[in-house]
Parts: sequence; C-alpha cells; structure tokens
Amino acid sequence: MSNTPNYDAAVKTILDALRPGERTCEMTGEKWMMDEEEISVFKRFNVPPSPYSRQVRLWHTLSFGTAYQWWWNKNFDTGEPILTYAHPASGIRALPDKDWFDRDFADTSLELDVSKLFFEQLRELQVKIPVNATRNIVPPENSIATTSMGDKNSYFVAASTSKDCLYLNDCQEADHSIDCNAGISITDCYRVNHSSRLHRCFFILESYDCQESAFLFDCRNCEYCFGATNKRNKKYIWFNEQLTKEEWEKKRAEVDLGSREILEATEKKFTDLVQNEAVWPENFNVRTSDSTGEYLIECTNCVHTSYGLKSQNNYWCYGVYNGDSNAYCIAIPGQNNYQSGMVGETANSKFSTSLIRCDDCEYSINCYDSEHCFGCVGLRHKRFHIFNKPYSEEEYWKKVDELKFAMLDRGEYGRPIPISMSFSYYPESGAYLYLGASMSDWDVMGMKRFDIDADDAFGALRMEGKEILQPDQVPSNVDDLDDSWVGRAILDTEIKRPFTLMKPEIAFYKKHRIAPPRQHFTARIRDLMWQMNTGLFEDVPCASCSKKITVATNRMFTSRNINCNDCYLKYLETNG
Repeated sequence: MSNTPNYDAAVKTILDALRPGERTCEMTGEKWMMDEEEISVFKRFNVPPSPYSRQVRLWHTLSFGTAYQWWWNKNFDTGEPILTYAHPASGIRALPDKDWFDRDFADTSLELDVSKLFFEQLRELQVKIPVNATRNIVPPENSIATTSMGDKNSYFVAASTSKDCLYLNDCQEADHSIDCNAGISITDCYRVNHSSRLHRCFFILESYDCQESAFLFDCRNCEYCFGATNKRNKKYIWFNEQLTKEEWEKKRAEVDLGSREILEATEKKFTDLVQNEAVWPENFNVRTSDSTGEYLIECTNCVHTSYGLKSQNNYWCYGVYNGDSNAYCIAIPGQNNYQSGMVGETANSKFSTSLIRCDDCEYSINCYDSEHCFGCVGLRHKRFHIFNKPYSEEEYWKKVDELKFAMLDRGEYGRPIPISMSFSYYPESGAYLYLGASMSDWDVMGMKRFDIDADDAFGALRMEGKEILQPDQVPSNVDDLDDSWVGRAILDTEIKRPFTLMKPEIAFYKKHRIAPPRQHFTARIRDLMWQMNTGLFEDVPCASCSKKITVATNRMFTSRNINCNDCYLKYLETNG
C-alpha cells in the first residue's frame, strides 16, 4: 500500500508518458540523449525526470562537497572564530563537534505551509541551525582535522587516518608525510597522489609498492628510481633510462631538490614526460567488470561512476564505497540513494546532503540516525519529522503526500536542493575540483558568489600586526630556511590568501632537502587533485589501435597518450 497515493498517481502519469529522446539542460543548455536506462532510473526511484543533464546533476550534488576547505567561521553561540569547512559567506555558522552533538536542534522548527515555495522554507530553517564544525568520525588527538577517521599529531588533514602529518586529503595509514592526496600506507612521503604502499617517496602519481624514489607515474614495485613512467619491478631508473647503481647514485647526488631552481626544472621535466611520453591506460580500474568509470576497485555493473570500492549497480556516482543501486550520488556507503551527497551508511535518501545512518529522508541536510524525515536540518535520532517538527506516523505520511504532490505540481519536486544553499566556496568545491566543472559554470549553476576572503574567512585578526611577505621572499634554498620562518605570514598571490610555515614542516623540508613552498597548502592540494582523472568522461580513440574508448578527463594532463586496456597491457609487456 502506498504511503503517498496522490503523489504516486501524479508522478506515474508523468513517467508513463516519458519517452527517450534528445533533451536540453535547463541550466547549461547542454544537449543529451535521455535513453531507456536513464528513464528506468527515474521509475525505480519514483521521481520525475530532471530538467538538468546527467553531468549537471552530479555537479549539483558535489557542489555541496567541500573537498579540502579550511575557513575561519563564527561560533554559532559565541561569535568567536572557529575553524571549519563551511565558508562564512555561505550564511552557515558552526559549532565545535562536541557542542553540536550536545544540542537537540529539533527545538528549531518550522510549521509546514504547503502553499509556500518549499526551498524558501528549507533555507529559512537551514540558516537557523549551525553545522558541526569538523564532522570528525573518530575524534583526533592533538590534531586539526575534518572528517577525521583517527589522526594523531597531524594538522590540516581531511578524511584521513594519519600520524605526524601535515596537509593531507583522503589519506589512510599515513605517517610523517606532507602534501598528499588519496594515499594509502605512505611513510616519509611528499607530494603523493592516488598511490599506495610507499616509503620515502616524493612527487608520485598513480604508483604502488615503491620506495626511495621520486617523480614516478604508473610504477609498481620500484625502488631507487627518479623520473620513471609505466615501470614494473625496476631499480636505478633515471628518467626512463636504466642505469647502474653507481651511475644512478652519482646523478641523484647532483640533483639538489633543496634548490627551488632545480626543483621547479625537475618538476617541469617530469610533467612533460607524463604528458608527452607516458602511456595512460583506458582507466585505473582494478578487478572491476561490466562498468564504465574510473578508479573503481572490485565493482560491478556501474555506469559513469568513479572512485568506488566494492560497489555495484551505481549510476553516475562519485565516491561510492560498499554502495549498491545509487544514482547521482557522492561519498556513499549505502543503498538506494538518489541525488544525495556525503551520506554514510544511509539508505533510500533523495535530494539530501550530509546524512549519516539515515533511512528514507528527503530534502534533508546534516542529519544523523534519523528516518522518515522531509526537509529537516541537523536532526539526530528522530522519526517522522517535517521541517524539524514531529508528527504521528499517520499524520506524517498524509502531510508528505500533500507536500510532494504540491511540489510536483509547481515543478519543485525532482529538483535538487539549490546550489545557492551550499556551504562551499565554488572554486574549492567538489564539482570544480573532482568533476571537471569550470569557473564559467559558477554563475550558470547558481552557486552563491563571494570573494574568497569574504566575512573574514581568513581570520584577519590573526594577521594583525604581522608583516605579510611576498612569495619571492621565501628562501630559494632550503639551507636558508630556519625556525625564524615559523609563523611568518606569506601571501599566495594566486589565490590571494596568506599562509604560514609550521615548525615540523620546516624540519621535514630540511631533512629531505626540499625547497619550501610559495603556495598556500589548499592550492597545493588542489593541484594534486587536478593531476588525477576527473569524474567527467569523453570518448577518444585509442592511441595505438584507434578503437573508441570512454575515458575520464584530466585537468592538468590535457593531451595524454591513452591506450585501450588491451594495448596498454601489451605496452607494459614490452616496456614496463
């Protein structure tokens, strides 16, 4: 028996009349073909067809994803500065995690008015309730972290488990490492990107089981290599040339990465090597079948899905772990979720963001352990709520049916929560960093526009009385760097944001002889993200056999030598 008979009857009429054909995205003007598979997804989730293209739907969801953001916001209770992922100019305030979980935000609610525009009411409720500032899963020890899964003595790390690290995003089992993204089991590493099981490795991309190496792309089980691409089980490689141990050690001693001039020249040489000479596979999927996507491990039957682990039957998703039958979702350990983002251990959600252990919630934001909620914000352990107000089960379903019917009639139901309600800064949002959205899409998608430093997001009071140094004042050689540089404000002239160097950071650069950076750490992590393939796909010919293949785009390496998987394996047999 249906809980929402009036809505179900109305949407059935729409879905029964739906036919495949070309559509035009209401937001971007992009043309796409709505096929039977896409229509079957609408029918499975019992939602009307979207006026947005499939890619825009995914961009929309990930625009609420903060990726790697750090801002000074205001404590919702005291107005004091608080470090969080939510940009203050978004209109959203924050509370420390403990204070947030000590509160019951069901005390803040709205009376449902079906005649009013739904999203206006949802926004009214959203700004009345703070977010938990760091959303840490496991409380970190002596660390500055967001969505921590267990960090100790680490600073400015996100979605990681780390010890004695600085500036990490999505890294697990990381130790004594700096500036790394999507790394697993890395020790004494620097500038590692989407790589695993590394020791004393620097400037590494898409490589595994390597040690004592630098500037590697797509290498496996290599050691004492410097400038290598597509290598397997190698030693003493120097920019893809095999050397003797003595020859390699002599060359390595001559290259001092503690000199900025030498470091930048070597980075450029490596980037050119990866762009022009390396062979890129069709995808970096592992033990994955019947799927189109990128960075999928042990996945089956996934369509245009990226960054997934042990998941199946997902359609146009990004970041799906142990997920089944989701569509247009991101960061999903869960099942049967539709156009929802950052939802963990959650099922049957629709058009929601930041849900943990929830079931059957629609158009809801930042709720925990709740079920059967509609248009709710910041709830925990609640059932049968609308705009945070409780109802009996019978009354709840009656009102939800009335509300969904009215929203469908007005053309609201089936549209995601407006991007203007996101707490992200667009140039650092997931859509821009992970999914290939461009700066020109900022206004097109309707995301709130504000300056990076709006509403004191940099914590200007912390800089009062400090001299702001220009980047070219940072020493060009690590030998000229000492602890007198700790805490000195340096301006990143690209993103117009000041940063400082920390004492353990300086010690790391001196130990490993690496010239100190002149970029803000968020820009450095952004550049690492741009080295990875995105969740935006295109069809290209295989560079070897010309067969058409579907590949993920790449922001940094825009003209890659991409082979279909069969040709790539043949290349490795000869050259790896």
